[in-house]
Amino acid sequence: MALQQLSSPPESGDYTPLAEHQAQTPSTFFGGNAVLHAQYSGLTLLAAADNLQEHDVLAKFATTPGEQPGDVFVEDVDFWVSSKDLIIFQTKPTPFGVSITYPAIGLHATMKYKSTVPALYMNVSLNDAETVNNEEDILTLELTILPPKYASSDPETACISEIFNAMNACADLHPDPNNSDAEDEPDETMPGATGWITADNVDQYLDEDGNFHGTVIGGEEELGPGAGTVRARDDLNGVNGVNGDDHENKYHRIE
Repeated sequence: MALQQLSSPPESGDYTPLAEHQAQTPSTFFGGNAVLHAQYSGLTLLAAADNLQEHDVLAKFATTPGEQPGDVFVEDVDFWVSSKDLIIFQTKPTPFGVSITYPAIGLHATMKYKSTVPALYMNVSLNDAETVNNEEDILTLELTILPPKYASSDPETACISEIFNAMNACADLHPDPNNSDAEDEPDETMPGATGWITADNVDQYLDEDGNFHGTVIGGEEELGPGAGTVRARDDLNGVNGVNGDDHENKYHRIE
């Protein structure tokens, strides 16, 4: 699932710190703790109230009215950015949180809140891709992550760029399996797809109109005269210059 409900926050023992991970060669690349790239406390989420209510899990966050009509704040939020997922956890009044898979995060970018305070924008898909058949049924959540003391004259903004960079690194570990580039896939119907013709020499087989000419292995054109004919060894004498009239300009058949 793209979003999973959490009733308790993760513990430091659940992760391998990034510095420790980079300083050693793991005994195995399978299993083990996720790598913690960033962890910050005391952040605030800003979202549209209606948008937050569109998902049953997200509706359980405790909110306070935002500064603009229809907006709400989710305060006292901890962020855990790991190689496994992104965890958003509200510590009070009631401990509650969600884990978000990286393919569900359609966009994340730095921005300015009120044109001055560095913040992080996120667009999260609330649907599982496997269950959506129509683009009109796709639900997304827009979140703005505000740094600690965002409303003061001295907000603690360093975490915004660090969370952004950590999310970049972790998202690269989870490419979207549905986001394949068809142009990178080999065309099995292309003449020479098995390697007889390559990108480096394909121009040698094209005419002025860009069509394949001559006999091309794997193509559907008719082969030239004599192609596919099976001859006995004795029939080769005098054919194509083998021991024939033009044998001086040809290689001799080796017995």
